[in-house]
This record gives sequence, C-alpha cells and structure tokens, in this order.
Amino acid sequence: MKLAAQRLIAVALAVGLVSCTDDPPPAPKPTGLNAGTGCPEFAGSGRQIEFGGEIDAELGGVVLGAGSTGVVLAHMAGGDVCQWLPYGQQLADRGYRVLAFDFAGSGVSRGHGVPLGRQVEAAAGALRADGASRIVLAGGSMGGAAVLAAAPTLSPAPVAVVALSPPTGYQDADAAAAAPKITVPVLYGAGELETSFAESARQMYAATPSTTQRQLVLVPTSAHGVNLLNPETGSVELRDRVTQFLDSYAPPA
Repeated sequence: MKLAAQRLIAVALAVGLVSCTDDPPPAPKPTGLNAGTGCPEFAGSGRQIEFGGEIDAELGGVVLGAGSTGVVLAHMAGGDVCQWLPYGQQLADRGYRVLAFDFAGSGVSRGHGVPLGRQVEAAAGALRADGASRIVLAGGSMGGAAVLAAAPTLSPAPVAVVALSPPTGYQDADAAAAAPKITVPVLYGAGELETSFAESARQMYAATPSTTQRQLVLVPTSAHGVNLLNPETGSVELRDRVTQFLDSYAPPA
C-alpha cells in the first residue's frame, strides 16, 4: 500500500509538471520605440519598426500593408508619423507596403546631426528589408525636400518620387541641388495660394531634366504639404493626380 501511494504521488507530480510546461509563455512586453502614440486609431493597424543604426540614429516608424511596391512617407516639420498615416492606410488598402517614419528629433526618433536625406535612405532600406522590392519616396514640405535630396543617391534608385509643397532646401536637404540630378519619374505638387512653395515647385520642376518623366501640379488652395491630400481640406484634383502618377510609374504589386 505504501509503495502504491508513492507511485500515485509520483504520477500526480509528473502530470502537474507536464501541465505547467504546456502553459503558453507570457506575452512579451512592448519594448523600444512606439511611433504614432498620438493617433492610435491609425498606428494600431500597422507594425512598429525600428531602424537607422547604420547612420547612428534610432528611427521609429509604422509599416502598413504587405505589397511588394513600397512607399516611404516623410513628414513635415513639427510633425510625426500621424501626419501621413491616414493616407498611408489608404495606400495600404490599395496594395502598397507603406512606411511612415519619424525623423530624428521628431516623434519617438532619436539622433543628432543626421542628414535628412540619409534618414530617407535608411527608411527605404528598412522597407526593402521588410519585403518591398521597389520603392517610392513621398514627402510633404520638409519631407518633400528630404525625399528630393535622397532621390539621386538612393541605391537601388526609387521608381518614383512625390514632393508636396517642397522648399528648395530645408536644413541640410538641398532639394534645388538635387533636382537636376533626378532621373526617375517625379511629381511636384503645391497649392497656388501658398505662394513661396508654389514657386519652389516651379523652380525645381524647371531644373529637373526634360528627359525625366516630370509633372508639376499646382492647385487653387492654400493647403500645405501632406494636407494637400486631405479629402476634406485638400485638393481632390491633386489627390487624383498623385493616384494616377503612382498607377503609371509604381502600381501596387
């Protein structure tokens, strides 16, 4: 009897150990950067990503979608990923893989003295590593200058560039110097009532080689940068032209 009782206890202990090891591991706690906390309704539908170590920066962003055509979205001064995420979600719904990221010193991203164009290049590399096989660069205002600055040096080259309300330069991003070197399809867009930016767009369009597939879209609005694509306050015409441009040179795949 004593031996039988000992065996029963041993079996019970073994069962208990098995049941413990079968329990699922605890969910990992969120770590690292968490971009888009100001717009959880949009950021929550994407995946957090961190990159930029190769340029001595810690850059955070949100990836939406899963297509092989990737779109890097670069925000305006004083903003973060939340400026682009509503439009980014619409691109993702159309079949694009989208990365909206925070520039160093904005949102959650960290870094000092890292050129804006280099940050765009790092974002393109991160999106390729995530699964995109070709890249579109798009930016508004400061971000527009940054994507133009990055376009001639990015390797592999982007398949298209969209610059909305781009200044001829912003900090270290010399968009005016980059424009004559751009050989990929590029769309410059601006509101005619934001006078200086409309003129900047005209200047850079004129400086872009005539052999490049270039477009200049000026619309009668004072909306600026990313806001040009806002369905309520922006321009339907410009929004449609950007869609047509992407369909022509960088369709979703």
